[in-house]
Amino acid sequence: MTLLIRNPLAITSDGKVSRVNVFVEDERIQFISQDTPPFGSKRGEVIEGEGKLLLPGLINAHIHTEETLWMNMIPDTVPHIPWFNEYTLPYYHSLTEEDAYWSTLLSHALMLLCGVTCCADSANLWPDADAKAASRSGIRFYVGIWASDLSGTLSKDTAKCLEDVEKHLKKYSGRGRLRGMASVIGSNTCSDELYFEAARLAARYDTPITSHESSGHEDVIQSLKRTGERPIEHLVKIGFLTRRTIISHATDITSSEVNSLKATGAGVALCPATELKKGKGLHAYGRLTEIVRLGVRYCAATDNANSSNSLNPMRAAGLLALLVKDLSLDPSIFTARDALRSITEYPADLLGLNAGRLEVGSLADLALYDASNAYLSLGDPVQGMVYCDPPRVVDVVVNGELVVSGGGLTRLNLEEILREARSRAESIARRMGVLG
Repeated sequence: MTLLIRNPLAITSDGKVSRVNVFVEDERIQFISQDTPPFGSKRGEVIEGEGKLLLPGLINAHIHTEETLWMNMIPDTVPHIPWFNEYTLPYYHSLTEEDAYWSTLLSHALMLLCGVTCCADSANLWPDADAKAASRSGIRFYVGIWASDLSGTLSKDTAKCLEDVEKHLKKYSGRGRLRGMASVIGSNTCSDELYFEAARLAARYDTPITSHESSGHEDVIQSLKRTGERPIEHLVKIGFLTRRTIISHATDITSSEVNSLKATGAGVALCPATELKKGKGLHAYGRLTEIVRLGVRYCAATDNANSSNSLNPMRAAGLLALLVKDLSLDPSIFTARDALRSITEYPADLLGLNAGRLEVGSLADLALYDASNAYLSLGDPVQGMVYCDPPRVVDVVVNGELVVSGGGLTRLNLEEILREARSRAESIARRMGVLG
């Protein structure tokens, strides 16, 4: 398949804004220049770029797609631990495989319409259903499987967890749009053996491995009681942290733990909307400024739709930029271009994916936005994207395929998905006893 994107305004990998022509063939960017591309006699699709802003497709490196049916359902007064124990766990107990499929399909539809071309989901009860949804939606999808072996009604014994993880990685070991990844739930729900052996499986199958750690102050207190060490300290001790590791949240960490993240090369998926909404105390416990200044590998992500109420990484990137500027008392420490990289180039690096940059050889995962939007048509469009109201997505390309065209999904019927989602959300609420 060949595709020409003709003369859009583009934010290139060096952060500059200029008009270019982009030629895509064999799922990759083959040409990007202000010159006329070598389209030759090849037949292919042409996207007119006039009035559009071209970006690398956004990458949402921490999300829970199975929870999107439950969006806006949990009161915004509930703190971190009760949120999980009293609402999220009962929800998962009520979730069927078909529910998971429709929840994931809705997640993918909403993200594609934000310009997201890739997402990574690390805690899936029904990974096969979620993979089926990804095959239908066309999004690039890293799918994990739920693994925890300590307290909790969704836990299994260690051997079973590891058996499930390995089967999952074998099944989804390809390098196409759908990829398996190793994951453990973390947050005091996993034994040292599960951490260590799951990390070995990640190395064997050449995948990232994710874990939720130091998500809030309560998690740190529990870890100190259980192991005598803070979460990141303990993971360093048992050898879990490597360049494959992606730690989600890291809301309550010390300067020493930041140094450990830097030394091991582990990455962090920062979810600012979740931490702010639940009042986790980034101002009191967080080390965002140190993470940025020290050069720890990081990205911005949305987390689930019940924590952040948005699956648009651009919102997460804008929040992260504002937080870092304020917490550091230095507006120069984190720019709009840094924010944009935190949802394109940086998560691609964490996932080991050749994407997130507009350059020859990169995967053809691209998003075009309506540049006639008032916020983009004046001044610096990068600041307009990061700090202003998000513009309308016009076209989205994943792996060289047009999956959003003219603002509409090419593979999916959003109204059908929403009807099914509403019905299933109501059924889940009734099973949970939330509705009469």
